[in-house]
Amino acid sequence: MTRIARPPARSSSRPVSSLPSRLGAAIALAGAGVLSCGAAQAQSVYAGIGTAGLSVGYAHTYSDLLGARAELGWVPSLSRSFVEDGIDYTGSVRGLRGSALFDLHPLRGGFRLTAGLSGGDLSGEFSGTPSTGSTITIGGATVSVGPADRYTATVEMPSVMPYVGFGWGHAPARGWGFHADVGALIGSAKVSGSLSPSLRAKIALSGRDPDVELERELDTIRKTAGELSLIPVLSIGMSYRW
Repeated sequence: MTRIARPPARSSSRPVSSLPSRLGAAIALAGAGVLSCGAAQAQSVYAGIGTAGLSVGYAHTYSDLLGARAELGWVPSLSRSFVEDGIDYTGSVRGLRGSALFDLHPLRGGFRLTAGLSGGDLSGEFSGTPSTGSTITIGGATVSVGPADRYTATVEMPSVMPYVGFGWGHAPARGWGFHADVGALIGSAKVSGSLSPSLRAKIALSGRDPDVELERELDTIRKTAGELSLIPVLSIGMSYRW
């Protein structure tokens, strides 16, 4: 009887045992990556004070490089005064704004670069009185003023303004921390104004148009405000991270 020889079984060029080992290594590497990112994450609440008023916020650090913050700032009624075109302006500034901010930690430490948007109200209302004497010049009209005569100028910042700056703090380290910011809100002010009926009547009696002269006077403030398209922001505060 003649026996037919069977060809030897072909062996796989890739050992079967190597597939689970490689898959396991890939899973282990992926898990290590996730753990390394999760280890850098942190959350915090913070409060501060500065040129933009009082602030409270929440921060989330996604890694030792990137973070994001939501912040609420409140400017209480702060008295302010200035002189423009021979008129003394006295009044107050107030505001309530919310900000969405993103932090980049280029050195993977406390130092950071910050950019974002700020939205809400920031405005001031000022009453104008003569710098000297008992007469006031509105535009090109010079008239005498009494207790019932009022000239008011209102300065309003845009409802949404970009913010750029740099600072220290809001790093992933847990526990109590210190933070500081130096930056600026970018935007040009809107200036409007009004005249009391008695003052409008006096300007009209002088042969001038009250609305035209009011706009001429407000233009002097707009020119000054237009040169200040940046609102400096300096603040310091404390935070707690977990």
